[in-house]
Amino acid sequence: MNTIQSHNFRVHRSEVPPEVHQTRDARRLKEATQQFESILWAQIWKKMKSNARAISGSDRERPWRQMEELAVSMATEELTIKGGGAGLWKMLYDQMIVNVAAGMKPQAGEDVADE
Repeated sequence: MNTIQSHNFRVHRSEVPPEVHQTRDARRLKEATQQFESILWAQIWKKMKSNARAISGSDRERPWRQMEELAVSMATEELTIKGGGAGLWKMLYDQMIVNVAAGMKPQAGEDVADE
């Protein structure tokens, strides 16, 4: 956590054992949250482009429209998944990894409370 985050009460940092982050469920959660952020940004950018064209009056038939949308989707995937994104995925991941840790079964040798 950087110095700004340490003074921000809204920053949530989950405290789970490090081995939880290496589980299959944690990897799937990370991938899902990164994909969510990528889709969200792609939709925002597509809407911004559409609104800009509507305001400028140049919203005529564009033969390359599908290619433009594909380029936006690919760019957002590159930025969010490979480039780290804006950090929304990390915030979501930190909030939800606690549930992954809570659902893990105790390892062999650990004391389990009797029911």
